[in-house]
Amino acid sequence: MNAPASARTALEEAVEAVSGAELARSFERLLDALPLAVSIESATLRLRDTGSDRLHLLAAVGIPFRDVRRLGLEQLTIAHARSVLAVGAEHTHARALGLVWLHGEWLVAEGEAIGLLLVGTRTARRPDAEELALLHRMSERLSLRLEAADRSPGALRSQALALVRRLVLETPSNGHGLLHELRPRERVVLELYTDGHTAEEIAELLVISPHTVRTHLKLAFRRLGVHSRAEAAEVVQRDQLMVLL
Repeated sequence: MNAPASARTALEEAVEAVSGAELARSFERLLDALPLAVSIESATLRLRDTGSDRLHLLAAVGIPFRDVRRLGLEQLTIAHARSVLAVGAEHTHARALGLVWLHGEWLVAEGEAIGLLLVGTRTARRPDAEELALLHRMSERLSLRLEAADRSPGALRSQALALVRRLVLETPSNGHGLLHELRPRERVVLELYTDGHTAEEIAELLVISPHTVRTHLKLAFRRLGVHSRAEAAEVVQRDQLMVLL
């Protein structure tokens, strides 16, 4: 079923409102308009920095905050993204997000990929041919809007970290899980640590020192009675399962 004209208009207006001065916020509005205009359930938007082939996550919709946190911190390259698109829903990237269908639109400027819009669904819902055409036209227009955007490595890294930081600090925790005895910052640091991030990476994300990160980890380990990353990860995984039950 084709989307109502009002939804298509809202999407077109969101594209035209994309501003290089407020990329992340512009992208959030754009992705918020996508599911109503095109039959998709989730979407991510990444930009490539001018210093490498890395794609930085700047916006996401329809994806659990823990997955957005992981995606925002991972180093996705052009080659990796092409592999995801080639393999499709069978790729580990798609399976980790529970997607059964995905589609990508490259953002291109002067013949070079400058970003990637990746959309997907977890159900039988699919965009029809007209909606895919709309998605392609929108991506082409978005590419033009981004030609003058600041895509320096520092600028994109800063915006990607800001997205993850907001999710990490603003998402409420389960007050009755296995981690309820931890202080909020201890919990955040522990979850990031059990995701495989180093003290230095966590410090950069939370804008604190590596020493403070290690102190939070030490206190969290002591409160939980664990002695290794693996033991801590098991507790965190059990806590996350309790939230789903």
